[in-house]
Formats: sequence, structure tokens, C-alpha cells
Amino acid sequence: MRNLFASLVLAPAVLAPCPALADTLEDALVAAHVNNPNLLDARLAVRAAREDRAQAISNYLPSLGISGSVGVQSVESDTDGIFGPSTTEADLEPTTATAQVTQQIFTGFRRSGQSRLANANIDGAREGLRSREQDVLLAAVDAYVGVLRDQDIVRLREEHVIGLERLLSGTRRRLDVGEVSRTDVAQAQTRLAGARANLARARADLETSRARYIAIIGRPPEGLIMVTTLPETPRSLDEAVRMADDAHPDLRRAQSAERAARAQVTIERAALLPQVSIVGRADESNDLSTTELRRESTSAVAQFSMPLFEGGYAWSRTRQSRINVGRAEARTEAQRREVVANVMAAWSDLSASR
Repeated sequence: MRNLFASLVLAPAVLAPCPALADTLEDALVAAHVNNPNLLDARLAVRAAREDRAQAISNYLPSLGISGSVGVQSVESDTDGIFGPSTTEADLEPTTATAQVTQQIFTGFRRSGQSRLANANIDGAREGLRSREQDVLLAAVDAYVGVLRDQDIVRLREEHVIGLERLLSGTRRRLDVGEVSRTDVAQAQTRLAGARANLARARADLETSRARYIAIIGRPPEGLIMVTTLPETPRSLDEAVRMADDAHPDLRRAQSAERAARAQVTIERAALLPQVSIVGRADESNDLSTTELRRESTSAVAQFSMPLFEGGYAWSRTRQSRINVGRAEARTEAQRREVVANVMAAWSDLSASR
């Protein structure tokens, strides 16, 4: 950010208009926003987080399932009667079908905790996307200005080399008529060699800037137009700090992580509370035996469970989640301080650049 502010402020004074008008800064920003893979990853992260909310909502709805079986069974039975022993054989095709619906009534506030956790994760993913967008667009502006800057540096270096070549040629002519010494010629040659080295370095820097532009924007820089409009900035440092404290995506993402940690406490504590659910079931069986061919049954049961002792595991998980809340709060404060420090440093660089 510091380099960007300096580049933007100095751009109108350093950069000259390009003869080929093909790309504006706005075009480059749009291309970066569409083509950058880092932004695509952040968008997919938001979509994935939304599925967490769908999963949390599903816990409030009943679950319905069916199961069945079919098979072949051969039954042979021996009985003793008044006429002596007899053997009975039967070939059966037993089938069973079961339908069950389960509705959770009370889960120890686990469902509400899961909903709050999902919402916090969605907010965190959205702020992560905003942060990634800012980073990518900032890098796009820096790459755009960097290409323009290095193009002008190459042009100035080339003009410098041409001027020193003319100076060396004139010095040699003056040497031929005895106006200067060979030392003057050697000095001119040294300056020309240094200028050529600087030109080679400038051309290498330009190629590096072009490669960075392609990596961020997604296409080669062609006929970039000079940047003449400076970005709007807050009127004072206090206003800049206040704006960052209210809306900086990294800080808001840390706050979302803090809310997620608190929701996790509710989820872990649910393992210590009673659970109540209602289960409805319908069964049908055919060819159960040689004497009972069909059976149907339906039931509705309220189930209650209460953990009494689980070896301290649930209590440990609850304590651990509470500790993680404290860690999240500490990370939020650390992020706030980092944001304020970065704003102050950027403001100082902007003032110095102006």
C-alpha cells in the first residue's frame, strides 16, 4: 500500500502519455476482478460457507428414512401327532419394509449454536472475499502503474544512452584536433558503459513488471494509458483510522471468527444437556413363518436422554471452546492494532509522497 500511494502520487509527474490507447486502469481492474484465480477461490469459499447454513437449517427439520429387505427362505419342521411324526416343508419369500420419521425437539441448544456458527462462517468468508478483492485490485493498480513507470524509465535511459553516444563521438572528434585528452575520451566511454548497464537493468525491470501484470490482470499490457486521477483519501488521519476500524475486512473477519468461537461453546455445552426427540415408525413384514404370514405395526415414541458421566470428555471440550473464545478475542485485538498501524504508516507515506 505504501508503494502504491507513492506511485499514484508521482505518476502524473513521471509518466508521459502513451501513443497507443488500448487499456485504461478501469479496464485492467475489471479484468483482474474477472480473471484472477485468487478471487475465484474466495468466491467459492463463500459458496461453501453458505452450505454450512443449509446444513444447520436441516437440523430443525424432521428426518425420514425407509428400509426394506427381500429374500428366500426354506423352512422344514418336524412334529409329533396322534398319527405319529410328520414333516412339514415350506418355501417362503420373507419381505420387510420400515418407514421411520425422527423429529428433534430439544438438543441442548446445539441447533441454535450451529446456526450461529454457520452465519459467523458466512460473514467471515464474505469479509475474506472483500479482503482478497482489495488485495487483488491494489496489486492490479500497482502493476498497471509499475508498467507505465518502467516504460518511461526505459525511454529515459535510451535517450540518455543516445546522448552519451553523441557526446563520446564529439569528444573523439575533439581529440583528433587536440582539444581534449585521451582521459576525457575514457571518461565519456565510462559514462556510456554505465548508462548502457542502467538501460539493461531498466529493460529487465520492465519485463518483470510486465510478467507481474500478466499474473495479476490475466493478459499482457498493451498501450496502457497514463493515470491522471488520484484516489480519494480521508481528510485526516483520525478519519482514516475510524474508517478502517469500522469497515476493514480483515478486522471484521476476525470479529466473525470471535462470534464463531462463542457459537462453538454452545455446541460443545449441548453434550451436557438433555436431548428430546420424537420417533414415528411403521413396519410391515410378510411370510414371517409358516403360521404367521403378515404383520403390520406402527409406533410413536418420545425419546429422552441425559448424560450423567462421560469421563469428563464433554466438560473438557466445553472448557477448551471457552479458551478458544479468549484466543479469538486476543486475535481480534491484535488485528485491530495491526490495521491501525498500517493506516498510520500508509498515511505517513502518502503525506511524504505529496
